[in-house]
Amino acid sequence: MITPKELVISALNMEEVDRIPFCPPFQGYWALGLAGVSVIDSINDPKAAAGAQFDIIESCSLDAVEAMWDWLLPAEAMGCEVKIPEHGTIPTLTHIVNSPGDLDKLELPKIKDFYRFASAEKTARMIAQRTGKERFLMATILSPFTLAGELRGIEQMMMDSIIEESFVHELVNEALNVVTEFTENILEWDTDAVIVCDPTASGDLISAEDYAKFSGDSMKRLGGIIRKGGKTHINHICGNTGDRLETVAGTGCKAFSADTQVNIRDAVEQMRGRMAVIGNLDPTKVLYCGTPDNVRTATKELMEKGGNRGYLFGFGCDIPVGTKLENVIAAADALNGRG
Repeated sequence: MITPKELVISALNMEEVDRIPFCPPFQGYWALGLAGVSVIDSINDPKAAAGAQFDIIESCSLDAVEAMWDWLLPAEAMGCEVKIPEHGTIPTLTHIVNSPGDLDKLELPKIKDFYRFASAEKTARMIAQRTGKERFLMATILSPFTLAGELRGIEQMMMDSIIEESFVHELVNEALNVVTEFTENILEWDTDAVIVCDPTASGDLISAEDYAKFSGDSMKRLGGIIRKGGKTHINHICGNTGDRLETVAGTGCKAFSADTQVNIRDAVEQMRGRMAVIGNLDPTKVLYCGTPDNVRTATKELMEKGGNRGYLFGFGCDIPVGTKLENVIAAADALNGRG
């Protein structure tokens, strides 16, 4: 009998599958909240962090599992101040690049000594040891362009992209060096894929042309490193990205995780033979606010649109903390023909 991991790999290879796989792809912070494990406790206690994921893998019939979810950690490692919330992603509060001259002051952090990365590694290894033979495991990291925005400030970098293009390119190249260091360490783990998240390249923030100009090349270079390391390369961009799928495919990624605004049928048809598509049930209106019946109905609609070749079911972005377990199970039931 085919394992969940084998099913995911077949779908990523754009082979016809008997069942559309469940690839959330971002369940890490949600599972912590469901288990009552705060973010700081998950960092201090990797066993508790891994245990929270174990609690939902079977009940939710997850074929793919996010084994590392602290995707913004390079920002603090580089010197930005952050605020660790009770639950959810750790936001960046201050920025360290105030002018082009600050680029010369940037130094690569000692990655293995950084507390959040050391904890994430321990957690991922625990998850891999217990589930790695059966489930497809993913580590999530931010893109160079998005890290550049964390270091500079997103609004300021948007202005720079208009009046100082060369500065933005230099900043993204510096960020690529940082993300590469983290990624090369992640490639040593017993996980299967690296998801590169690029929310700052959202269609709600920059044009398709600017995405190609400022982010596309660094994503392609980082993707090459991921593939050379023997791992599957997956990209995720928030917002409406239907106008930049060709550029995304040009990065060489195996699959693209699409946000809710993207038409899945169109994306799968457009990218057929080039990359698989993951997505994209609305995580807020349907998954968080809806009922199990709402979720089942929406899931079945996406299954029909995506089809059984080159498509993996997932949510448009993170499962919101506080989402009812029964709603995620409802999606799994629809995928497995149980309701």
